[in-house]
Amino acid sequence: MCGIAGLIGVRDEGAVLGRRLMTALRHRGPDDEGIEQPLSTVTLVHTRLAVIDLSRAGHQPMRDHPPPGLKPNWVVFNGEIYNYRELQNELAASGWPSRTNCDTEVILHAFRIWGDDCVSRFRGMFALCLVDTARGLAHLYRDRLGIKPLYIYWFPAGGCVFASELRAILSLGTEIAPAHVNPRALESFLAQGAVQGYETLVDGVSMLRPASHLTLDLDSGREVSRRQYWNLPLDVDRAGDRKTAVDDLRAIAHEAVRLHLVSDAPLGLFLSSGIDSTALLAIASEEGANHPQTLTVGFDSARDDESIAASAIAHAFGADHRTVPLASPDAKSTLEESLAAMDQPTVDGFNTYFVSRAAREQGLTVALSGLGGDELFGGYASFVDIPRAMRLRRQSALKWPVTIAGRMLRTRFGAKLGEVYRRDADPLAMYLLRRELFLPDERRGLHPLPAGSDPITGIERGLLEEARRDERPLDRINAISLFELQFFMRHMLLRDADAFSMAAPIEYRVPFLDHRLVEAVFAMPGEWKRPDPRPKPLLLDIAGPRVPESVWRRPKQGFSFPWKDWFHAEPLRGYAREAIADERGWKDLGIDAAAVDDLRARFDQGDNRVSALQLLAFVSLYDFTQRHRLRRI
Repeated sequence: MCGIAGLIGVRDEGAVLGRRLMTALRHRGPDDEGIEQPLSTVTLVHTRLAVIDLSRAGHQPMRDHPPPGLKPNWVVFNGEIYNYRELQNELAASGWPSRTNCDTEVILHAFRIWGDDCVSRFRGMFALCLVDTARGLAHLYRDRLGIKPLYIYWFPAGGCVFASELRAILSLGTEIAPAHVNPRALESFLAQGAVQGYETLVDGVSMLRPASHLTLDLDSGREVSRRQYWNLPLDVDRAGDRKTAVDDLRAIAHEAVRLHLVSDAPLGLFLSSGIDSTALLAIASEEGANHPQTLTVGFDSARDDESIAASAIAHAFGADHRTVPLASPDAKSTLEESLAAMDQPTVDGFNTYFVSRAAREQGLTVALSGLGGDELFGGYASFVDIPRAMRLRRQSALKWPVTIAGRMLRTRFGAKLGEVYRRDADPLAMYLLRRELFLPDERRGLHPLPAGSDPITGIERGLLEEARRDERPLDRINAISLFELQFFMRHMLLRDADAFSMAAPIEYRVPFLDHRLVEAVFAMPGEWKRPDPRPKPLLLDIAGPRVPESVWRRPKQGFSFPWKDWFHAEPLRGYAREAIADERGWKDLGIDAAAVDDLRARFDQGDNRVSALQLLAFVSLYDFTQRHRLRRI
């Protein structure tokens, strides 16, 4: 795991800008760093967190060593190719033996043998730039599920820059990089608590889509071509015997976890008291992870704490377990540290920073997470709530009683209940309402509706059309799984997990998002994900009987901070009030400062229609835009 960056089509300032990028990404790679200029218009930057082949042989940027008469190719790579050993053998048989034990070298050799389509043979998480000096092309690739990020900005005067973090591009300075807020991204952030889609909060900076291959001209930095090299199969035949299908799924899951356990650096596992991480621990134990190191976060609030249950689970598996305590007096420093590690405003993922930091302090470099389990196997409340909301939405006779009841409840749930009949009678509309942070009227009180944004959901219209197209061949449960993957997981969980874990830095691995496992789960009927009465029966079946019954009988408990308690107490209450009181700061963003302060005051007064996450969203947005001096266009 590393930090990568580069400039394509930039001549005179390439080396200077490259050094700025390397400084901005140094926290991601404390073990080594490098900067190379294969051509006068190409600058490649790398900071390394050594995981595979810890020697200097893994130094990047890396070049290959072709036979005489051929020009070398170069690569900068962030991530892991988990099947690199298998590919090493195949490439050696084709005349390209490895000089190192690095998966980075495998990428270079694979490109020599299989060309542009080499990426289809990779099983892993990755963002990379491969420079083909002979053809004058740069190839940018991103993994299938979007685990590893890659940001791109095209300079108005020509050329472009790419980087693992948005902050790295902003580090180039306002005279080089943009410093304006993208209003569509701001709208989707307010709607969902994280920017949705492939635009970023910074106007002009975008993310390469998952499973994308972007080709650039080395001389100008202009786009030559763009393609999707993989799509999740959604129109497959789902008939078949459940036992046989589960046996096949179990084999794929075990293989995925086994591959994710490969590391030359110390490795551990993030453990909660829930099914996902326990199932992952069970499979890892069967695949040779003896006495693994496990970590969890503990709170002084019994309502939010799951450390005692997690410790008992770890003990049952013989794990070397550590609980990281976070108490209310630490709330202010907890928030300040998290905000400093954040790469885009968010209301989620802060726990990942602290458990990653604790893992690093324990001497770990790699940590496995059960992220993806809820999305794939039906663990979220959305799998129950969305069908229920659909049934309610289709009973037109209940429109006014439900709307009036929602208003009378004077709670956040009531506010959303009153919105049900304003939405389309389809699963996507109900799904987005289920996760919505600020409702349409609240957003319109904060800033005007941007062009291109849907007025109800706040999501960019093209993204909505894409989701509705992908949903069509799916049954209801698999459609909700898809929405969780496409929105909440891709545009919040994975993006936050990368930034917060790499701030430690820790390589954050997600075995349940192995693309072959994801394909296999979507090939099964959604009905198989329904409780039987066990929750997540598919996951429990592939994890086996070592998952204690007490784990799946325990009510689901989220792994998050007690923000409501923290924001109602000092010092965090005063900290939030001070940030939100900056009228000029909100005006610069095109946001109504009075509306922000009104929501804050209502929260302080105990108005249950205002949530702690809304307050956190204001603090997160304010800190990011002030830290990077962003303004509205």
